[in-house]
Amino acid sequence: MKEKQEQLLNLLLQQDQPLSSRLLAQTLDISVRTVKSYVADLNKISSQPVIFSSNSGYMIDPQIARTLLNAEEEQVILPQTYKERAFYIIKKLLIENAELDTFDTAEELFISYSTLKADLSRMNKTFEKYKVKFAIKNDCILILGEEKEKRRLISYIIFEEMPYQFMDQEILEQNFKPADVLQLSTIIQLVMKESNYHINEFAFMNLLLHLLILVESVRNGQSLISRDWFSSWLRKDKAMLVTRLIEEIEKNFQLTLNELEKEEIHMLFQANVNYIPSNNLKELENIAGAEILTAMESVLLNVHRTFGISLNSESFMVPFALHLSGLFSRAKQGSYLKNPMLHSLKKEYPIVYDIAIFVSLRLSERFDITINEDESAYIALHIGAELEGQKRNFSKIKAVVLCPKYMGLDEKLYAKLSQQFGNELNIKAVVSQFSAIEDLIFELLISTIPVPKNERYKVINVAPFYTEEQRLALVSEVANIRLNQKKQILSKNFDAYFDEAFFFIPNKQKERDELLREMCAKLEEDGIVTSEFYGHVLERENASSTAFESIAIPHSVYMDANKTTIGVLLSSSGIDWNGRRVHIVLLAAINDLDRQLFADIYEALISLFDSPEIYSELKHIATFEEFRRFIHSKIRTH
Repeated sequence: MKEKQEQLLNLLLQQDQPLSSRLLAQTLDISVRTVKSYVADLNKISSQPVIFSSNSGYMIDPQIARTLLNAEEEQVILPQTYKERAFYIIKKLLIENAELDTFDTAEELFISYSTLKADLSRMNKTFEKYKVKFAIKNDCILILGEEKEKRRLISYIIFEEMPYQFMDQEILEQNFKPADVLQLSTIIQLVMKESNYHINEFAFMNLLLHLLILVESVRNGQSLISRDWFSSWLRKDKAMLVTRLIEEIEKNFQLTLNELEKEEIHMLFQANVNYIPSNNLKELENIAGAEILTAMESVLLNVHRTFGISLNSESFMVPFALHLSGLFSRAKQGSYLKNPMLHSLKKEYPIVYDIAIFVSLRLSERFDITINEDESAYIALHIGAELEGQKRNFSKIKAVVLCPKYMGLDEKLYAKLSQQFGNELNIKAVVSQFSAIEDLIFELLISTIPVPKNERYKVINVAPFYTEEQRLALVSEVANIRLNQKKQILSKNFDAYFDEAFFFIPNKQKERDELLREMCAKLEEDGIVTSEFYGHVLERENASSTAFESIAIPHSVYMDANKTTIGVLLSSSGIDWNGRRVHIVLLAAINDLDRQLFADIYEALISLFDSPEIYSELKHIATFEEFRRFIHSKIRTH
């Protein structure tokens, strides 16, 4: 059942008279045609019609509707594929700490005992790089390995299940009042248009979400408890902009915000609009209080130890500390904030919700308060938004900007870099003193002042007044760093993906397809791929050749290998490959879990073999160990 269909049932349950399709469409923010389609679908789901239509509109059978909604609530979606079953077993073992009986697990998953054993054997290949082993002992499934490797695996599973778009305006409209979402969105856009401040899509959604929560809270009489002081530490132009934002919110929503709520909006604005990460949490301590900040840092450390994820960025901690401040205020008053997204969060993002419950329980113990599931769902929203941001930043270059604060030059430079390089750079901090970078981990330092060279990171010098010439230089340097990152990924994962067992030097001339058949047969023999792999490789190759210069990287479009493995074939005389002379063949069998990593490795391999002289060197390679040394030497010198 779709989210809007559930909303349609709930809306009709609240009525004591018929509602027209036009009114239902307006309320749910869908078309009249969609309303009629949903009614037809819902009546098909149920054994008896649940919604009746008349000239006056639609009415509902309350008993059948509640049965449908309860069934939807209790419905458990069973894992269907190998990947889904593997994730299910890992989450049960490492997140829920469950004891998994083999026969019970097979029954729960509706698979045979032999299929379960085959899955576990396959998982040992798929997750080999995490240095864990799945085994059966006394009819129980075990995961063997060091705790740090298990945490690394949990972290991987969490990010793998996180979408790139955890939150967008459509999702907000499905869960909050569509009119509220539209009104707040319009206000933010209006205020931003009047200023020179930049806000990207992710920050816009983040700000919109938190303002929706604040408005909902105040509207329901859950005002923040005011303190005796008010901190106006924003720069004057920013303070004026936020004051305008507050005025528009109060006017359009007919609310009166107290000083603490206004300050929360100041902080939310600072955290999302051209926010300069300073790595200094003193200001946050002044706002949220030392007690909350200390508790938050302690709980987030526990999250890292348990789930292997880090939630210590300022982009997360600032709005989260503000939220906790409000949560504690409500808890002391014996009240809570209803969360319209509770059901969808529990259903669609179970791991994120589990982490939120973990956080809620630790905070409840620490402060002797009750945090119900609605409030836990708000914590899940913060965590989900942060994990989405982290996932987007995985492939970005970690950068630090060093620029004096004189005349707001630091803010102007940060704004320019964020606008022009938002997809390439993850700016971790903006500092004014060279000494402030000592404890930071990053790959690129963009500096307006001369600094000594360092092996840990690249340095790019720019003038305080950023020019087009400097932008072009930065584009070139960023591309070089990104390519070098990919080469380092290749170097780091070489032993995981390349194996002497799949290294070939033919002793006589053979045709392309015959060589591919032999390479595929060896991969099949070792349980890396199925018998269909060879056909899939030819299918992809015949659609469009994978040869570049003197290298070919044949692969299947189906990323269904049990373990990502790259077979290597070297030919000094060359192979006729659709009219090209190929001297090196890298046959890639890819597991779906490595698809993003393989994309980087693919580009790195292409770049390593982009010069003709490379192939004369390859002719002298006779062993796998020589090939390994060759690759690592090229990564260092390129």
